Amino acid sequence: MTSPYLRGGSISSRASREHIERALTDYGATDVLFSHQGTRTAIAFRGGARQFRIVVSPPRPDGTLKVWADSAEGPISEARAKDLERATRRFWYALALAIDAKLGAAAAGVATLESEFLAHLVLPGNRTVLVELEPIIESAYHSGRNPHIEVPALPTVDPQPARPLKP
Repeated sequence: MTSPYLRGGSISSRASREHIERALTDYGATDVLFSHQGTRTAIAFRGGARQFRIVVSPPRPDGTLKVWADSAEGPISEARAKDLERATRRFWYALALAIDAKLGAAAAGVATLESEFLAHLVLPGNRTVLVELEPIIESAYHSGRNPHIEVPALPTVDPQPARPLKP
C-alpha cells in the first residue's frame, strides 16, 4: 500500500542518522561508523564479538536533476530537488525505524542481535552473509532445487549411559 504521505518527511536526514548512531550506541554497539562510496552508504558497528555492516543506497539525483538559478527549467528543477530531499528524509527515517525495531526485539529477548542483523553480519573475508548467500539463493530459485550449503559437521558427543530410575 502506498501513500503520498509517509512519516519522517519533516525530520532531517542528519537527525535520523544521528538517531541511528545513538540507538546503536545505547544498545551497546561499539565502533559505529558511517561511510560513503559512490551512491552507497554503509553503517558499520560491532555488537558483542560480531561485526555488522548495513549497506544502503539512499535516493540520489539521477544526473538529470540540476538546480538552475535563472533558466526556464529552474522551477521544475527546484521542485525535483525538493522531491529528492523529501525522499531522502523519508529514507533515513524509515531506516532509523527499522533499526530501532531490530534493536528493540533484541533488547526484549524476542530475538538476538545476530538473528535480527544476520544479513549484515560480516564474515571472515570482509563479506556479509547477504553478499555470500544472494547468488546461492538466486541459483536455487532459478533451478528450482534446494541449494547445497555446506555446513560443518558438529562434533559428536558420546552420550552418557542411561541411569536406571529408582523405584
